[in-house]
Amino acid sequence: MTEQNKPTARRAAGTETATDVLLRWTRIRRRTPAQDIQDFRGGLPLKVVGYTRSMGGAAMVPVGGGRRIARLRMGYLRLAFGEAPVWSDRRGNRSASLRSPFRLEPRSEKVRMGPKFERYELVTADGTYDLAVPRKDGELVRYVFGAAQGGETAR
Repeated sequence: MTEQNKPTARRAAGTETATDVLLRWTRIRRRTPAQDIQDFRGGLPLKVVGYTRSMGGAAMVPVGGGRRIARLRMGYLRLAFGEAPVWSDRRGNRSASLRSPFRLEPRSEKVRMGPKFERYELVTADGTYDLAVPRKDGELVRYVFGAAQGGETAR
């Protein structure tokens, strides 16, 4: 299936916009992680916001003294049943298709300036990456990479 033919991915429950926050404040119910998992299993592509330093190649920035460090970049993880997960930077200039087998391990480090995010180390066939996703989307991400590891998703 070409990029143009792929269905548009819906935002996952924890991937909120300003409108979603206003709806939450007015106590209008939004989707839940359990509904996201059910939608994923039903074939609906989902998009999870996240941060990484390593997926799609590291973006190095100078910090002085001739040293350079990898910059934390925002992007989206596209998750669709039967397809390889794809990471795309927010700017769209870096992306990576992730190949199984997967191993997802939680990390105890906090996400700077992101108290509602949790960190993971994602091991794929192509390497090891860091990933930070909203806590609310963590359940979906753990399910997707666990199901792919267990053979439930076919590519």
